[in-house]
Formats: sequence, structure tokens, C-alpha cells
Amino acid sequence: MRARVRGARTLGALAGALACVAASLTIGASPAAADAIRTAEWPVGYLDLPAAQRISSGTGVTVALLDTGVVQGRADLTGQVTTGPDYAGGIEKQGDSGWGEHGTCMASIIAGHGRNGGGDGMLGVAPDAHILSVRVIRDDDAPDFGQATTDSTPISDGIRYAVDHGAQVISMSLGGEESDAGDDSSAESDAIRYALAHNVVVVAAAGNGATQGDPVSYPGGERGVITVAAVDSGGNHANFSTTGWDVAVAAPGVNLPCDAYNADDAYMEGSGTSQATAYVSGLVALLKAENPALSTEQIKSVLETTASDKPGGGRDDEVGFGVIDPVAALRAAKSMSGLPTVPKAGSGVASGHFGYGPTETVTLGSSGLSDRARAAIGGAVLIAIALVVALLMLRRPKPPRFEVEIVEFVRPQAPPSDGPRLGSDE
Repeated sequence: MRARVRGARTLGALAGALACVAASLTIGASPAAADAIRTAEWPVGYLDLPAAQRISSGTGVTVALLDTGVVQGRADLTGQVTTGPDYAGGIEKQGDSGWGEHGTCMASIIAGHGRNGGGDGMLGVAPDAHILSVRVIRDDDAPDFGQATTDSTPISDGIRYAVDHGAQVISMSLGGEESDAGDDSSAESDAIRYALAHNVVVVAAAGNGATQGDPVSYPGGERGVITVAAVDSGGNHANFSTTGWDVAVAAPGVNLPCDAYNADDAYMEGSGTSQATAYVSGLVALLKAENPALSTEQIKSVLETTASDKPGGGRDDEVGFGVIDPVAALRAAKSMSGLPTVPKAGSGVASGHFGYGPTETVTLGSSGLSDRARAAIGGAVLIAIALVVALLMLRRPKPPRFEVEIVEFVRPQAPPSDGPRLGSDE
């Protein structure tokens, strides 16, 4: 458990916490006709998005995009975006060069509806979903990147705003290390718990730190979050994608096009777990539209159980349970009955230790008694022997005069178990 630094975060600390954003998008803006984006958009075929969108297109679902802002007026996103508060602030404003660069790209992956009748331009995963843009970070090329934000806790405040304003999904293509990350009750973990309690699905990036020692990235490291890794067009783990116990599923994240923030005749191409997160958030929007009754846990389970390209053993730290399969996930979700949501964020520390490990119940008469069971039986036998001795003593003739023989009964204690203790993952 990391030591908690009390008091307001400094801007420098926050900037460091969001460092993966700076690396999450390798941008190469290229003049192109609208259909050039569709040609380069390999996940459309790889994920069979047309077939998935015949089942669900995300109608009626709002995805809160906590990012750098989304530029209004992009052809592939007309009518799709509502702008919420700006918790990041700063010198740059919408319309300035670089503002909303990362966020506009993510929005087009989640909900791009194309143009010219939908036959060209950017096709997102959920073209009829709505984007609620909440600006919580700055683009990495902003003139005041790394300096203080307007709000001292922009991410947690952004989560709460999204929940209170009708979002069913929260997408966060961001992450990093923070001073109080992993605490039982940090601003972010409390906000995530609030979202889960309101049946809002939270999706976040695993991070791009595979070559920097795979540091756990927050908020992806919080319990209850669907944490996303990246794969290439062959389904292989991307060499930059952070590996770890928190990875749930993987999605396309290498050499991907998306809407440029500053022009309709150009697009950006890049790689990162940011893009992979947007693809998963779009799929969650499809699932929410198809079966609104599903709980956050059920949606996470559907993504995991229907994933394709599962690793050996069913799961690993590189791609989690495998690569998302939109068609399979939607078919599975269609017939499921909803269950009450049970918020689980923030329960315990983010160290991989979750209390007792696997246990088994052994019936009496079984040859495989545990140490604790053997100790209990041994204690019971000793007590029985003591009782027999006591009865024999009571039946002996009374000794002469007033001599009294005292028998002291001591209940034997079961020896301490050497099994797992709370906090052990053995």
C-alpha cells in the first residue's frame, strides 16, 4: 500500500499521474479524403463492427469521455457531443491549436457515425451513442501541460459529474501513478465506487509502460474498473501495453486512425492503450443499449467470457481474458437477466492481496483433514478424557476427615493454525 500524501495534490504530481496520456497517441496528421479513414480503420473488419451494429448501435446510451475535451463540429461527430465542465482549465481554449486533440480522437472511436450517408469517414463502435465530454486533463502539447489544473481533483470530480448527469459508461483513456493511488479511500477510488453504486460502467487504460517496468496505472488499477490492454491487427499483445494483474481484456491499439481535431480532411494515426480503451467503451455502450438491466459486474463478465484469442490457461497479464468480441458479447448479453449491482471499488489495497486464498470444506470422515480440523478434533478428545477422569474421581470413596482432593479441569486450546492469514494471497 502506497503511503498517502495528505492535502491537495500539486499540479506537478497530477501531471506525472497522467504521464501515459503523453505517450498514448503517436500523432501523424495526414491530408486524406473521408473514405481514407475507413480504409485504414482495420478494427472495423477485425471486430466485425457492421455485424455488431446490426444488433445494437448504442441508441440511448451516454458515454462520458473524461479526456482533453472534444472539438465541436467534426463531420463524423455531428449531433453526438455535449460539452460538460472543464476541470483542467489552462491557457488554451477550444479553438486553439492542440485543444481537444486526444479527446476528439477517442470520441470518434467510441461514437463516430461516418459521413456522406455513413459510407465513409470514421465509423466508431457505437455510432448512435452520445458523448458527454468532461475535460479533466490537458493534451501533452498544451503550452501549460504539467502545470496546475483549475480543479484540485479533476478526475474524481469528473466521474461524479458524469454519474450525476446521466452517463451509463465512463471512458478514461488516461492513467498513471499518484501519491494516494491504491489507498482504500482516495478521491478517485471513492468516485469509482460512487459510479459503480449507480450502475455506471467504468473503463480505463492499462497504460503504456511495458518497457518501463510495467507500473500499475490508476485509475485502471482500482477494483471494479474494466482495465484494457492493447493488441495489434494480428491479435498480438502490443509491446508498449502495460501488463499486470488488473488487465481484464484487450482491444485494438496499434496503428489506428481517428478524427483529427482541427480538420475534416485529415485524420490522425497512432497507437496506445488509449485507443483500446475507447474501443471497449464503445462496446459497453452497445451492451447497455441492448440490455440496460445488466449490472456493471455482468457487463465485465460478458466481455471476459466471450473474448476471443484467449491466452493459455484462460487469462494472462498481457491481454487479460483475451480480445473483445462484440458480436459474441451482444449475443450473450441479449438473453441475460439483470442482477443488482454490487460496488466493489476500493475494497482492500491495490497490492494483489485479497484476504484468504482458495479454501475447501472437508466433511467429517474424510481422509483429507486440514490442520485446523485436526487441531479441533484433538482438543475435543482431550476434553472427553478429562471428563472421564472427573467421573472416576467422583465415584471414589470419600477420604477420611476433611481432606478434599481437588481436580482442576483445563480446556486444551487448539494449536494456532499455520494456514493463510488475512492479507495473504497464498
